[in-house]
Amino acid sequence: MDTLAQISVKKRAPAAKAKAKPIAPASTPEVKLPEPSVAAAVNLAPVNVLREVDYIVALVNSEPITRNDVLIRQKRLQAQWATQGVSPPTEQELFKRVLEQLIDERVMLQMAKDDGVRISDSQLNEALVNMARQSQLEGLRELQATYEAEGGNWSNYREEIRGELIRAQIREREVSARVRVSESDVDQALQDQKADTKGSQDINLAQILVALPDNPTPTEVALARERAQKVLTEARRGVDFAKLAEQASDAADKAKGGVMGLRAADRYPTLFVEATKELKVGEASDIQRSDAGFHILKLLERQSSSTATIVQSRVRHILLPITAQLNEEQAKAQLRNYKAQIESNRSTFAALAREHSVDGSAAQGGDLGWTTPGLFVPEFERVMSALPTGKVSEPFTSRFGVHLLEVVDRKAVAVSVREQREAVRNQLREKKAGEAYVLWIADARGRAFVEYKNAAQ
Repeated sequence: MDTLAQISVKKRAPAAKAKAKPIAPASTPEVKLPEPSVAAAVNLAPVNVLREVDYIVALVNSEPITRNDVLIRQKRLQAQWATQGVSPPTEQELFKRVLEQLIDERVMLQMAKDDGVRISDSQLNEALVNMARQSQLEGLRELQATYEAEGGNWSNYREEIRGELIRAQIREREVSARVRVSESDVDQALQDQKADTKGSQDINLAQILVALPDNPTPTEVALARERAQKVLTEARRGVDFAKLAEQASDAADKAKGGVMGLRAADRYPTLFVEATKELKVGEASDIQRSDAGFHILKLLERQSSSTATIVQSRVRHILLPITAQLNEEQAKAQLRNYKAQIESNRSTFAALAREHSVDGSAAQGGDLGWTTPGLFVPEFERVMSALPTGKVSEPFTSRFGVHLLEVVDRKAVAVSVREQREAVRNQLREKKAGEAYVLWIADARGRAFVEYKNAAQ
């Protein structure tokens, strides 16, 4: 079983003096604990829910699961997805999904109880202390005070965390600890990867786009083509392509000289790949027409995909916590103001980060350094991955608070053989553990008595 410190970082306490770097938690065993930013909403919800008619929707070995049990979890998920910009399923589908999840959890807890698996108060307190440290809070008392200030029920919260730790322990014992990945498994996976990428290439392209409006007239098409032809003529005369892109392109990447980045060829539009496949590095393509307009493409780099690489990003951010004094919308409004100051050159990102960010990186102007994929929590990583180099994001929310993010630079870094094998080993272990868990929980449920009652309601 993972240490309690590892497990506990999967649940962060309510935001207060949050200065931790938004690093992703350990991936196994999977412990999905309630998000702090919605603690108040989750714990206040039952006040209203309990006024409605409650009834049993399922029995697990005679232990009931009520409609309110499902609705409380459902509200929590909806609140989390809302902060992360995730589209939820329909109410009916979500109700069924949550009910099945609760049944699985009850089966696991009952199995743990029968097998004598326990989490003592001292173990639970250790986990909670670790969560307090992650939130830059000073021990259990401040954690409890902050949680209750957001409307949470501390006793219920403790038991919920205890249940998560018990389920993690039983899953580790029954599933994860039994998963084995041999050297031959790793060898075969690497061979399969090479076979999949054989003959494939990574390319780096720059573009100049002369945009067309929706449903353009013949005159608008002719004028745009003429403009594109003038740009292409300049490019082939030796005028710097990056400067031409900055001056003439209508694409969002014009500020970067039109550079779109080194990536697998299949991650570029087919039109771009076909237009550049016969070019030599440094050459520009003929004019290409798409629904967006007319494109001129330059091949900057081409290399074999057989070399294992990862794309590292250098990022900086400004973090504002969500507190009783500063709610999410107020934090976003402040960060929008900072973004406007940066884009109008009234201030710099680094200066604003030093003055306002509560993250430990503030002293470095918000600089988080070079990072590899998977280092940050998913909601942070999604924004980082989609953001072009040199651009400042819109304010967004993670479990640590509200961020303003800039990707300063990106680079492709070769991965050593050892690192590549370890990455493949972890992928195989995670895959095998997931498959084993599905079979194990299905068998455990098959041996339990599960009866649905009014579940459709």
